[in-house]
Amino acid sequence: MPVTKSVLATLALATTLAACASNPAPRRWLAPAREAQSDPYGAWIVLRGGQKTVLTSGELLAVEDDSVFVLDANGRVAAVARAAVPSATIAFYDGQFGRTAAWAGVGALSSISHGFGLILSGPIWILSGSLAARADSRAPLITVKEPAQWVGARAYARFPGGLPAGLPRVLPVKPRRQP
Repeated sequence: MPVTKSVLATLALATTLAACASNPAPRRWLAPAREAQSDPYGAWIVLRGGQKTVLTSGELLAVEDDSVFVLDANGRVAAVARAAVPSATIAFYDGQFGRTAAWAGVGALSSISHGFGLILSGPIWILSGSLAARADSRAPLITVKEPAQWVGARAYARFPGGLPAGLPRVLPVKPRRQP
């Protein structure tokens, strides 16, 4: 059975997407890697309790010795005891792995022009593209599971030095990034 362009493209896309981790932040909320370095906002955090239930998620405002402060989607500041959080996921920039996956698909499609060499070049494009997209999707994610890891998580907060005194409990929510 001859390999068609659509079969090859579908295989490349399915393989690439199967290996990728999803970013928990809302779409367009995080800045790309270059812009994230100067973005004044905190990273997106998902706090999980027992049985991996989500306690809250939103912008990481501050990490204190006993609590984590999160600005939720409604603009409310939630204070969660660190002892109640067995794990958390922090996403600190948009990995844009879709671009890598698209280039892998284009490369796989271009291997059709290689004639008999398609047997070798097609799978190489699919494999290397999948591995690159997987790496790009996981690069901006940090998982906090140990108490000592919270110290490093402070670097991704809007207020890495701690929550400012007198911060109101309702704040304006960061607007979505425009396409």
